[in-house]
Amino acid sequence: MEKKTVKYHIPQNGIYMYARTNSGKTELIVLNSTNAEQVVANDHYRMMTNDSKSGKELISGKKIDLTKNMTIGARQSLIIEL
Repeated sequence: MEKKTVKYHIPQNGIYMYARTNSGKTELIVLNSTNAEQVVANDHYRMMTNDSKSGKELISGKKIDLTKNMTIGARQSLIIEL
């Protein structure tokens, strides 16, 4: 039987974040609900990344360094595969 989990983080400054795990694969979903670009401190999402140092943004294929702060554009969403 597959174990599926979802971890939610308390929204801060219009940034909503959750991580979902299915069959050993984890995706971090980040949503910016504001009209301004936001910088998200890595200590805000570190506990959701399962100590992963990097991930891949699924839409663009861009590598994301999870040891640094993350910049997310206005009204943007990211799906990062860890």
